[in-house]
Amino acid sequence: MKKFLSMAMEWIRPLGISFCFFLAYNFGRDSISIFHILGPSIVILMNGSIAFESLYLGEVGSEKIGYVPNRAYQIQSGLANLAIASTALLVLLFRWGREADATIVIAMLLFLLLSGFNHLRTAIQDKNLKPVNLLRPIVSLVLTALLLPYLINSLVQKPL
Repeated sequence: MKKFLSMAMEWIRPLGISFCFFLAYNFGRDSISIFHILGPSIVILMNGSIAFESLYLGEVGSEKIGYVPNRAYQIQSGLANLAIASTALLVLLFRWGREADATIVIAMLLFLLLSGFNHLRTAIQDKNLKPVNLLRPIVSLVLTALLLPYLINSLVQKPL
């Protein structure tokens, strides 16, 4: 069951991101409100699912990526991702403003980009050619390219 859940995460994330775009465009009325829904929701989805994999799926998640399981490190990493997802939930619910939206999204994107570079490093240095490992740098760049225009537009628009 854990192996199935771990592989399902690779499909749940892009489907969830698509759903976040759907919600943002159906409930947002301008760049600021669209990004307020889109940004923190994607952070909750991405960092929350990473936390779930690290904390609950553990060794299965490591195996999928081609990493040696290290429960102490996975728990630490999972808790950090849970903290980011929880903060994004607070930002979303309490509407702390577009600067808070931008901050939590930038934190997520930086984490994903740095993590993606680490995956690329393991692919080159350690010959870790597992498909999920190879996809991580690409996916982090694509997500950054998708979110950056929304982030910038929300910061430059004058509030209604």
